[in-house]
Amino acid sequence: MSSCPRMPISTPKVGEIVRDLAHRTADGEPAEGVYMETLAGLVYLRPAGGGCEWTTMPEHVQRLDHP
Repeated sequence: MSSCPRMPISTPKVGEIVRDLAHRTADGEPAEGVYMETLAGLVYLRPAGGGCEWTTMPEHVQRLDHP
């Protein structure tokens, strides 16, 4: 078994809206954010309307079916 974190099958494009399965909204739904980059094994996301960036693990990022 590898000690490297699992990377998503395909990396989102910068600016793409993705779902973060590790973070929840106040309603209990998975958080959605704008993909910024993957750096040092962490995915950087920010709210679509602007705001503070947050990080999550690549395996928690889910691409959306719709654009």
